[in-house]
Amino acid sequence: MSLWATQVWLGLSIAVIGISMHRTGPAFRRHPFGTPVALLGLAVMLIRVEEPPSPESEVVSAAVDTAFWAIPALLGLSLVLSGAPLYWRSRPLPLLAGWALIAAGWLQYYSTSSPSLADALDAGGSLIGILLSITVFVLCVRTAERMTPQEPETEGLDEKERKYVASVLRRHLEVDDEP
Repeated sequence: MSLWATQVWLGLSIAVIGISMHRTGPAFRRHPFGTPVALLGLAVMLIRVEEPPSPESEVVSAAVDTAFWAIPALLGLSLVLSGAPLYWRSRPLPLLAGWALIAAGWLQYYSTSSPSLADALDAGGSLIGILLSITVFVLCVRTAERMTPQEPETEGLDEKERKYVASVLRRHLEVDDEP
């Protein structure tokens, strides 16, 4: 394996490690080094002095071709997620900008890939299958929620139950003074 082939695979490995690092941690606070490590891996893979040998050059060209449509699509996806209605409050500007970037990514993908009629039919059939499965899932969830009886509202604790809960909490939290 040549030095340049090793560089491509090392960069790809570092990028995958960075993506994995980014996925660790709580949902709203990701690992701070994930994104820089992933970008470093992409830089190691894509910035080279000479052309790598045959299989690795195909990996690099596929990564470059993917970046032209994937970057706008991923930016659009993050804008759509940030602009989606949350607690009945939507942000239409990021939502519209995100959908525009997603559409631009799809247009870029189809302009570079030049799909055939068979590819379009396969994609259409897959899309129909996906929509049917989502529809069945939504109908099942809706039916299950309607068939489940609502629980009656529970009554509050009486004085004896309050004292018992307080004593259990006091024992587990090791609080010595009485209320």
